Amino acid sequence: MKRRQLLLTLLGVPVVGSLIYGAISKSKNQYEPVLAKSPASNPPENNPTFTDPTEEPLVRFAAIADNGFGSPDQMAVAKSMWETYQQKPYPFVLMAGDNIYSYGEISLAKAYFEDPYAPLLKENVKFYAVLGNHDIIKSNNGLDQINYPLFNMSDRYYSFTKGNTAEATIEFFAIDTNDNAPWLEQLAWLDRQLANSTAPWKIVFGHHPLYSSGRHGSNPKLAAKLAPIFAKHKVSLYLCGHDHGYERFAPINGTTYIVNGGGGAPLYSFGKSPQTAFVSAQFSFMTFDVYQDKIITKAIATDGKVFDRAIITKTI
Repeated sequence: MKRRQLLLTLLGVPVVGSLIYGAISKSKNQYEPVLAKSPASNPPENNPTFTDPTEEPLVRFAAIADNGFGSPDQMAVAKSMWETYQQKPYPFVLMAGDNIYSYGEISLAKAYFEDPYAPLLKENVKFYAVLGNHDIIKSNNGLDQINYPLFNMSDRYYSFTKGNTAEATIEFFAIDTNDNAPWLEQLAWLDRQLANSTAPWKIVFGHHPLYSSGRHGSNPKLAAKLAPIFAKHKVSLYLCGHDHGYERFAPINGTTYIVNGGGGAPLYSFGKSPQTAFVSAQFSFMTFDVYQDKIITKAIATDGKVFDRAIITKTI
């Protein structure tokens, strides 16, 4: 048995995961090109087999990433978020990094964060942020953003729970995926916190993708660190940004991976891999409706239309 396979086995991770990982960690240049704003072959709004439940979700939240430019595109996404909120309110937003371009200066927080999302902030919608690669350059290595109250970061990595009942509880794990993160301590913390969590739903969010068909592509080193832990502890979803666009992967060892980097920064070209379930390079954000037995994900464009929907079920 190879050393890497032995390590996965000792961690309690199925060896098949390493084979899947190897299949999707190709260079992005090997993927088939997909044009920006390419329509889905079966648009979800025209799919009669996909209908929303009639009951209200137990928890609803939104997510963005790569938004902090203060650009017209960011403002368009923010407007769509506000219009969606007015129809179906959500109490909090996950913000997966590159919160303030280009160097993370907290002096730009008003222009690049408070002003674009002012209507949501006025309604006491909370934003939970993580650090992107742009956020640590001129911000005391991210400390300025960690200490900024409206980002609700208790540290470089942290966790919090949402939900009023045991069946509806979600535990979120926010991580620092930058190269200079305290990886040994963080991985030990993540492994321990996931092991101790009793939440039916476990969601991790960070800035960098493990798998992506965008400009930056998949990150084998990051996948080697995190994918075994996700599989071991049955993480339902990993949400990130970094590649500026949208890509949802079919579940890999029980975890759904979504790149959600269309928050306002200039878009990248995307390809696709055999594990890509849907990809589209357009400005967008996401909402998540959490039920006892499923999470319904929606990717929403600046015109307010849903261009991708999926159902995440619990990993057994």
